[in-house]
Amino acid sequence: GKLKCVSSLLSCVSSSRKNRRDDNNRNAGNFRGSVTCRPNPGGKARNVNFADEPKLKLDRPLSPPQSRPGDAVSVGSVTSGKSSVYFEANEGDRKDWQLPDGDDSFHSLDSFGELEIDGQYFFLARDDPNLTRDDYNLAKDALEGIHLYPPIPTTEPDPALKSPVSLSNMQTLLHSYQHVPQSLEEKRQEDDELANTEKLGLALEHQAERLLLAPENRGLTTSGMGISTKLLLQDLKAPKIRVREKGFPGELTEKELEAVTVFRSELDKRDPVYKGIVQSFSVVEKEAYALCRFLRARKFDVEKVFELLDEAKDAWAEAKKNNFYPDLESSMGVSKAIFLSQYPAVMSGNAKNGCPVMYLRTGLIKPDGIKCIVSIDKVDKFFWNDTMYSFTAKLKDGREQNPNFVRCETLTIYDLKGVSRSQINSDTFDMIKVGNGVMTSFPETLHCLLIINAPSWFGFVWAIVKKLIDPRTASKIEVFTNAKSGLERMNELIDSSQIPSDYGGIGPALAKAAGG
Repeated sequence: GKLKCVSSLLSCVSSSRKNRRDDNNRNAGNFRGSVTCRPNPGGKARNVNFADEPKLKLDRPLSPPQSRPGDAVSVGSVTSGKSSVYFEANEGDRKDWQLPDGDDSFHSLDSFGELEIDGQYFFLARDDPNLTRDDYNLAKDALEGIHLYPPIPTTEPDPALKSPVSLSNMQTLLHSYQHVPQSLEEKRQEDDELANTEKLGLALEHQAERLLLAPENRGLTTSGMGISTKLLLQDLKAPKIRVREKGFPGELTEKELEAVTVFRSELDKRDPVYKGIVQSFSVVEKEAYALCRFLRARKFDVEKVFELLDEAKDAWAEAKKNNFYPDLESSMGVSKAIFLSQYPAVMSGNAKNGCPVMYLRTGLIKPDGIKCIVSIDKVDKFFWNDTMYSFTAKLKDGREQNPNFVRCETLTIYDLKGVSRSQINSDTFDMIKVGNGVMTSFPETLHCLLIINAPSWFGFVWAIVKKLIDPRTASKIEVFTNAKSGLERMNELIDSSQIPSDYGGIGPALAKAAGG
């Protein structure tokens, strides 16, 4: 769900000359427009050549850094944010910061490329010899979470389990309870499913590695992103056998079931806000599925899930007090229809697996219009409303199409057709921060993201975007550089009856869907 709002990078708001040097003393949470934090010059970047290397293999296990436990990091501290490892530019010595020469305001594409977000610089831990073993493990764990609980996109309805999942009988959450081989052939099929899940999990892990860890000195071009997606799709399509939905109720191991039991018990003991966040979709999501959704986001580590809930609780509690803003016109001062006319993020139809489909046509976003109708401090109300009302309504539609549909996920499509470079500037990041703050309350709600009609210069934009997302989210992203390939993938995932007429389907046009 995080990427739902990151798309603002491609759209909002008109350029301005701001972020002067005197802004460098702002709080650490604010955007430091003129600060560039560079990695240790001694760190070595690994080259990725898509032409010569058809499939980039992740070394397993990763080679630990050549440093002793307890060694200090050369630039400030290293922290884990959203499952990723970052340098914090607001820490460390002043000499480690580099400021652009001359006027440090920015208003061109070239100067924009020198910026880092919030002083955070994403890097590959194993490439920096100055990192401690703990720092290295953070980066390693971020990628392994994809492998352990692979978010594999599906093209068909979820199969029915042998018995309904019920927390009154916790055994129903176990794979060993729901899947008992009756013959040698069935046992062989189950082994094949597990092996295929392992293979596809690694394919998704490789996608995240390619998209996030391309060398900073070379970057990842739009064509390279397209090639990476092609490699991913080849792995996802072959061989065509079922996979296990690891981490879902009915597919758990004994150890994972124990984590569910502990998590559920702790929710009853701790701040009631935590339980409220987990049960946000209770009208459409059974408790067992909600518990597992949060646990999958942190590899079934209960304490790490509570760390995630700590990040979300203040914003969620404030929105809860206002019932998640059911009347946007009174909350934002503008109707939802008017807001969507400037920011066309529209849910329309359901995928073949039942997931609601959200479309964002970034080239049609009107940055100046957004600034005219609403202030940035009110934009979060749109995201709360859209998630708690529009999203849940579409989930109900998915349940009606297929009673076995149990996911609380969206299939999201970003159409970059018509996006111009002039739409990209510093004020964009205020919008991104607002959106990310909201979506922290809703982990594991992105099924997959298709970026279609990506322009040739999107690779430049990606160099900025990738610093705002975690590896698990990156593994769900597919990039298409032309309309034909993007539409083909859409038709694999969505039936033509559910695809808007804007994209060659027979479903209602997006303009009609936006109007309700």
